Amino acid sequence: MKPRWLVTAFILAAAWACSPSSVPDPARPNILLVVTDDQGHWACGPCGNSELETPTMDFLAETGVWFSNATSPSPVCSPARASLLTGRLPSQHGIHDYLSETGTNERDWLTGEILLPVLLRDSGYFTSLVGKWHLSGAGNPPDGVFDRWLSYDVAAEGWRNQYLHHGRVHLLDNGEPLTIEGFQTAELADRAVEIINDRPADQPFFLLFAPTDTHAPFEGHPEEWVERYRQIGFEDIPRDETSALPANNEASLVPDDPTEMLAQYYAAVSAQDAWVGEILESLEASGELDDTLVIVTSDHGHMNGHHGLLGKANATLPQNLYDEVVRVPLVMRWPGNIVAGQRSGAFVDHMDLFMTVLDAAGVELGETTRHEISSPGSSVLPLLGDPAVEWRNFRFSEHGNARMAADSRWKLVRRSPPLDPRFGDELYDLVNDPRETTNLIGDPDLSLHRSVMKKVLDEYFGRYEDPEKTGARIMEQPPANGREPWTRLAKRLSSPE
Repeated sequence: MKPRWLVTAFILAAAWACSPSSVPDPARPNILLVVTDDQGHWACGPCGNSELETPTMDFLAETGVWFSNATSPSPVCSPARASLLTGRLPSQHGIHDYLSETGTNERDWLTGEILLPVLLRDSGYFTSLVGKWHLSGAGNPPDGVFDRWLSYDVAAEGWRNQYLHHGRVHLLDNGEPLTIEGFQTAELADRAVEIINDRPADQPFFLLFAPTDTHAPFEGHPEEWVERYRQIGFEDIPRDETSALPANNEASLVPDDPTEMLAQYYAAVSAQDAWVGEILESLEASGELDDTLVIVTSDHGHMNGHHGLLGKANATLPQNLYDEVVRVPLVMRWPGNIVAGQRSGAFVDHMDLFMTVLDAAGVELGETTRHEISSPGSSVLPLLGDPAVEWRNFRFSEHGNARMAADSRWKLVRRSPPLDPRFGDELYDLVNDPRETTNLIGDPDLSLHRSVMKKVLDEYFGRYEDPEKTGARIMEQPPANGREPWTRLAKRLSSPE
């Protein structure tokens, strides 16, 4: 049985779909941007997973647009989130790995960056964050970025505090300590609704809702969901034995019996989906749902047995850029402006979301600001209105010194500088080898494809990268944490085994 709000919303959507084309409302929409944590593109209903229950995502896809080829600019939390809020590549903003939130990392990594919520606030939006930030060192919460923010007290309580899915969690509410108990995201969803309802009546809202349910550890999720998923076969997860890369991190190997781990992960996806649904239900009750641009995506993907691994880019040495970690779910809904039920295979990414939100909000960047941002992204709204709109033919991602370019068939991964001659470039045929099991980089018959992809990759990053912040000079960049894979690799090579 569908939740009550979904039944009502489907009726409203059907009525809209059958009505004559209407002129878009000139008023600026509210904007709800949901960014989940470590959720793979394979982990939801609209992507074709036959065992996962995600009625909220299903509803958004049926009444909006589902993007099947959305890509994260980096398969790690902090750089991906920074790209979403700046519209810039990691090689532009300089965050290349997850940021340590200890007292040893007090750098303000976003100094000089022009941030999406600030642009929206300056244009009249009431801006708020509820959930994960993960973009500052210790003692640098998002003060001055949002009108209202509720995020984790990681500096005082430790980074694991934000991943306690059930129990006592310590937060900061605009800098003031706040403790919540129970299921974390359920409590955060309630707070998000309060913030929306308490905002000034004459302002549209921008809310960044960032739950952490699908981030490890895989435990503590609602038992009613966990028990349900313990009974399934996880048929949509490949039983890969090993990665094509030469070295795996021992901590990233899939356990002999992954049932409990997978049941917890699936439960996290479903519970998270339901709590996002509660926010939508509140918007429907207030009459604001159809005046809201809703975007749901993830910071990056995750492997849950894919390639025989559990984790993301740092599950291997060197770091990987497998599709399971760079591709993300992405759905948008905005009645009257986005035709319901679309399926788009366009190559879109987080920088495009930055530009799309600004476009929807009617924020026009001046020439100077546009030049300062120098975003590779473009608004997807023209594309959704006219499929003939010219769009890019490649998707890109990076992590440290590893960079990827892929089209509908070929994927090239280059590591510059090559920190170890054993870990060279990779070339995969995504049509004949979608599981990326065979590295074809040495095949003499594919020299033309290699050269074309290399040219595309080099031209893209050469156009946008900041020479002072580029991942091509990763060993010269300030360390983000004590476990960067390139740093660990360098230490490993300098120490005889």
